[in-house]
Amino acid sequence: MKVTPISAGNFHCDGGALFGVIPKVLWSKVYPSDENNFTKLALRCLLVETANRKILIETGIGDHYPDKHLQNNGVSSVNKLGESIKKAGISNTSITDVFFTHLHWDHCTGAVKNTGSGFQLRFPNATHWCSLTQWEHTKTSNPRERTAFHYDILKFLYNSGQLKMVENEGELFPGFQVRFVDGHTPGQMIPLINAGGKTFAYMSDLIPTAANIPLLWISAYDLDPVKVMSEKQKFLEEAAEKDYILFFEHDYYTECATLTKSEKGVVVKEKFALKDLVDKD
Repeated sequence: MKVTPISAGNFHCDGGALFGVIPKVLWSKVYPSDENNFTKLALRCLLVETANRKILIETGIGDHYPDKHLQNNGVSSVNKLGESIKKAGISNTSITDVFFTHLHWDHCTGAVKNTGSGFQLRFPNATHWCSLTQWEHTKTSNPRERTAFHYDILKFLYNSGQLKMVENEGELFPGFQVRFVDGHTPGQMIPLINAGGKTFAYMSDLIPTAANIPLLWISAYDLDPVKVMSEKQKFLEEAAEKDYILFFEHDYYTECATLTKSEKGVVVKEKFALKDLVDKD
C-alpha cells in the first residue's frame, strides 16, 4: 500500500466561515488571513496504490465555473489536478477508483471534464464512489447547502453508470475502511487507510485544518454543529489512542499531524509532510 498527496490547487474562504463562532482574535493566531479576511485552503487529494488498484480520494474543483466564481473563491488553477497526476507518473486511464468523501463542489467536480460541448469523465476506467446517504441528501438539501452541489455534474456522474453507492461502514477495499460522519453533511465518509503499519485518516471536512482540531473550533459550513462536535470528540480520542496520522485535505500549511491527550483535551503532537514521514522510514 502506497499513499501519495495529489494537489488539485488551492482556494480560499472567509476566516469566520472556517472557524464559526471562534473570535478572529483567537483563530488568527494559528491560521492567518489576508486583508479581506480570506484564509488560504488547499485542495489536497490522496492517491492510494495497492497491488491491483489506484484509488484517488477527491478530485477538487475542475473547469466548470465562470471566472468571477473562481476569483471570488480564490481558485488558483483549474488544471492542477491533471498536472499533479502526471507528475506522480500516473495516467488518468490507470485510476481504478475515485472516492468522494461527499459531493460538495470542491470535493468532486474535478472528476468531470468540461469539453465545451459536454462532459467527459476525467478517469474513464474508474468506478466512482459516494455514500448512498449523501446521494439521497443532495435531492432534499436546504437552500444554504444547495449551492454547494453542482447538479448537472452529479447527474452526469450518475448517468455514466460508473457511480456506485456505499451503504455501510467498514472495509471498501483491502486496507481501506470507511467511516460515516453526518454533522457536516449527511453521509460524509472518512477513509482510514492502513499503509506501512500506520493508519492514515483522510479528514475531509470533519476536521478541515489542523487549526480546527480544538473541539469547539468547527466550521460555519457544518449543517449540524452539535453532531459535528460529538463525532469529532469521538474520533479525536480514537485517533490519539491509536496514533492515527491525520491527513488534511484543506490545510494550506499543514499536510499531516498526529495527536496526543492532554489536560486541555486532545491536541496536536506533531505536524509534518507525508514525504518527511516516508523519508524518515
